[in-house]
Amino acid sequence: MTAGQIAELVLDLYAARPEAKEYLDFYVQPDIDKRLERAKSNIKKEINRTSRGRNRARITRVRRIVKDISSLNPGTEHVAEIMVYAIEAMCAAGSEQWIKETTQRATARMLAEALQTADSAGMLDIYLPRLREAVEGMKSSWFRSNEFKSLLKDALDDALDSL
Repeated sequence: MTAGQIAELVLDLYAARPEAKEYLDFYVQPDIDKRLERAKSNIKKEINRTSRGRNRARITRVRRIVKDISSLNPGTEHVAEIMVYAIEAMCAAGSEQWIKETTQRATARMLAEALQTADSAGMLDIYLPRLREAVEGMKSSWFRSNEFKSLLKDALDDALDSL
């Protein structure tokens, strides 16, 4: 392909796909702080989603937001930041509301992944205290939230042992 054909292809891709537009916009003007704030806002909105008074957070949507940030290749420390924020938000929601068992288990897996990501970024000393505080600071005044808290504690300990 010639340079002109490649330029035309990029412009067509820019117009056709929102994901490509977002990536190319980030490539031209990389403002990771703005992206992280928007991602945090979207995560909080998803985690606080309710129906009939029950929490209906979709962890797949939260994972998608994390994946969107990581696809921009901003650096491992930024990916770890958004993952840790998601865990903190889930812990806060788990303190106040009942969380489905499948969402609890998915959150525990995400906690282990967040620790691995923080370790690979060399920032475990920064993120581990935040994760411990989020898990240990959960209210456990009723049985179901106590199960969630103990599940996250076990996941945290297991992830630390595997590092």
